[in-house]
Formats: sequence, C-alpha cells, structure tokens
Amino acid sequence: MRKTRTVLLVTDDGQFELSVNPPEISVTQDNKDKTIDLLNIGEINVPGKRGLVRVSLATFLPDSNSPFYTGNAPERIIQAVKKAKNGQKSIRIIISGSDVNTLFNVSSMNEIYKEGQVDIYISWSFVELRDLNTGQVASFVRRYTDTGLCTRSTKRRVPKTVTVQSGDTLWILAKRYYDDGSRWKDIAMANDMYEDALVPGMRLIIPL
Repeated sequence: MRKTRTVLLVTDDGQFELSVNPPEISVTQDNKDKTIDLLNIGEINVPGKRGLVRVSLATFLPDSNSPFYTGNAPERIIQAVKKAKNGQKSIRIIISGSDVNTLFNVSSMNEIYKEGQVDIYISWSFVELRDLNTGQVASFVRRYTDTGLCTRSTKRRVPKTVTVQSGDTLWILAKRYYDDGSRWKDIAMANDMYEDALVPGMRLIIPL
C-alpha cells in the first residue's frame, strides 16, 4: 500500500523515516479547563490554558531482508529513541499532512519480538516539550529569589517575649511559635509556671 504521509523522527543520532506507517497515529491535546459549581446556577466550565500535545503510535520496523526495508536497521532506530528517553533528550516528530512538527519527550516505549519473525514491533508514546523562553524564565526566577518570596524558613522566628492575648493558652502559644503544642512545658518552665493560668496582658518569655 502506498504511504499517504511521512513520519519522521529527528534525534541526536540522525533522522529516521518510518518505513511502515502505523495504521493510525493518535495526536491528542486537552485544555486545563475547570468545572465550578455555582449556587443557583449549577456547573459551569471555565476555559483553561492548553495542555500538552501527546502522540502515540504503533507499527513494526522491518528487517533488512524485508521488502519494506528502506536502509535503517530496526536496532539503530530503537537505540536512538531509547538513548533520547534515557538521556532525557527531546525528539522532533514531523508528520506530513498534519500540524505536528514539534519537540517531544519520550514518555514510553515498548518492543515486541515475535518468534519466527525478524521484524520488531514497537509502540511509542511522546509528550510535547514546551519551548520556554529561558531568558525570561531566568529573569523571573532571579527577581522572585531576590525578593525573598521563594525562600521559606524551615523554622518560624520565635520572639523572646510576647504579650498574652485573650484566649491564649500555653498550648496555643507553643503551637503558634514552635508549630508543636507539646512544647508548652518549655514556655512554662522558662516563666516558672506550674499551671496554665494565663491572664491577658501578661508578658511571657518564649525560649529559643
């Protein structure tokens, strides 16, 4: 059967045209829409940003003795795709007659070796690699870091003394300043207290 389109894989080890086209190629893309349930209205759909393009295909790679063979050994094609997958390198996939001419990461690959056959059957899945403007991203990260917004302290800053507010207890204060209510005894000992009898306006030492 005459091929109606060309499927080309461009890797670091060269470009490979599939000798035998898959019976079908799945190209999917979802939007990150959100569904919200509004009072007195019900569900509405809020359009989101576009999702990643995903391509999946299955075919066989013909051996050199096959009439479908076009010069690329199956093992060489598989190794090129596997090298990209394991090395976290992208592959450009070009499918004529479609708008697919995009960089992809290899999501999964499966090979089937059938007894009595030298052709290798494969099924591969790819996920689009979004081409970000690294200069703009680096600039944003630098500004974000310089402001201290992405720096999160692992420990809450503990003041030396605090003024007791209405409703405060030793447990609440320990939870507030140590993220651990069981440390109320540390506050009690630092203030020579033997019971949780706090009075609004009282000054307490919060030990570091």
